[in-house]
Amino acid sequence: MVRFSNIPVFHHSIIPIFQSFPLRLRNIMPDEIIYGINPVLEALRAERQGLNKIILAERKEGGSIRLLRQMAREKGIPVQVSPKEALDRLAGTGHHQGVLGFTSGSSYSTWEDLLERVRAAQGKAIVLVLDSIEDPQNLGSLIRTAEACGVQGIILPKDRAAGITPVVVKASAGAVAHLPIVRVTNLATTLEELKKEGFWIVGTDSRAEKSLYELKFDMNVGLVIGSEGKGVRPLLLKKCDYTVSIPMRGKVSSLNAAIAGAVILFEILRQQRATESL
Repeated sequence: MVRFSNIPVFHHSIIPIFQSFPLRLRNIMPDEIIYGINPVLEALRAERQGLNKIILAERKEGGSIRLLRQMAREKGIPVQVSPKEALDRLAGTGHHQGVLGFTSGSSYSTWEDLLERVRAAQGKAIVLVLDSIEDPQNLGSLIRTAEACGVQGIILPKDRAAGITPVVVKASAGAVAHLPIVRVTNLATTLEELKKEGFWIVGTDSRAEKSLYELKFDMNVGLVIGSEGKGVRPLLLKKCDYTVSIPMRGKVSSLNAAIAGAVILFEILRQQRATESL
């Protein structure tokens, strides 16, 4: 999260942007910054993530920028132009592609939001449960894959795990804007709640005897992916109805969390689509 109050030195070109906010908000900014062309475009397309301001770097042009300006104009979102150095300071990085978006409110959804999405699902639902994923690139990649596979929502623990940051949003290519992402205090309790909603909990474990391709996913699936190195914690594995492994032939003994999650999610999607077409 990037806040204006965290910027130690104000570039002169930032002051007009900063002063456009009401005086009472200049020291306590509730906004979060997302950066990159695709993340900002996806935030403009999404219903659940609102933008209240966009800043472009000077001399930033092109087809994507014209589309961005048009969408912002249609939604009544102000677009301002500032030197690249100002964007560097606000984003905390130079890897913003000359585009910053300011989101209002939290990046997270409520448990009720997730249940509403699950209950409205056509066919079988999938919820992705991430246990202690600490690398933001892995988290962003998992969110991107989950959205591509039609997952209804994602559950993260509040402690000892990466949260939704600008780096994660960019790594997800903006998929964060389209999925309810819920943070919970106790994953074990949450798995029990998913079971009450008709989900079967499937955990990934390299020691599991059952291969991913031996399990039929004709059910509502709560898929638990663990962190690199440690995997899914034993307490959570005990809560799983099934545990599966990914068969491999090479000398490498494991995949990173993002790749493992992608392999499993696309197999679930393949099976469920085949069932729906019958």
